[in-house]
Amino acid sequence: MKIDICFITSTPHLESHAALSNRHMALAHLVLEDKEYARFYRDTVKYTIMDNSAFEFEQEGRGVPQDMVYEAAKKIDADEIAAIDILFDGDATVDSVKDFTRYILHKDVGMFDNTKFMAIPQGKTADEWLDCYERLVVMPEIDVIGFSKLSVPESFVGNHHEDGNCTRGRIKCLDFLVDQKMTPDKFDKETHLLGSDNAGINELAYYYDNNYSFIRSNDTSMPFVYGYAGEKIEDGFVDNIVMEKLDFKKQLSHIEIQTVDDNFIAWRTLHVD
Repeated sequence: MKIDICFITSTPHLESHAALSNRHMALAHLVLEDKEYARFYRDTVKYTIMDNSAFEFEQEGRGVPQDMVYEAAKKIDADEIAAIDILFDGDATVDSVKDFTRYILHKDVGMFDNTKFMAIPQGKTADEWLDCYERLVVMPEIDVIGFSKLSVPESFVGNHHEDGNCTRGRIKCLDFLVDQKMTPDKFDKETHLLGSDNAGINELAYYYDNNYSFIRSNDTSMPFVYGYAGEKIEDGFVDNIVMEKLDFKKQLSHIEIQTVDDNFIAWRTLHVD
């Protein structure tokens, strides 16, 4: 099995570091704001996911509006689009995903027919998250289920802020789905992991060890952000969690590049069968 990694970096380091990705994830608001950022993702030959920027706009509880996500996806000819989810709200997310796919169908039939759509279940509790998941995973318009680094740990281990909770929460969630034979592949959907935390490498190692071959991909800014914060990955883990979001204008210093590069090596040498 092989889990593809989408490295997320600042614009000045797209060519040097984001280009190391197996596939890409681009953020809608940056595609519309930053010409250099948009050019990189427009010109790549690698499979590209258009994210709705919900993580970057966490305080607002949702990503950019659907017309802007459409415009950004059109601008770079994205292969896949993350439908708009409503943070921690399962019912509203189901309605939002339905509304988003209808919007694309009426706006651009060609895009609707030729683009994959990712749905991201939301909730505050395991029951709410699972109810949302069960409704999204059977939608014929949806091709991929995204497992959030915010809502999954919030729902399955109580919060998304503490060290390693993204890893613990997603493993608990995916173990449950495996036990119940409810993983996305059972519904002919692909699986994407949104983001990672300070134990992100160990999270993926767990999936390799247990042959969770249904997991397609994972996007992460962790090796980049932790690297310029001076935090080096040791044995797949960093002691201190970094909560600050990526500075997309960040130009690394020589010292910062050394730690970032070490972290990238750690991620890129995950064992793959």
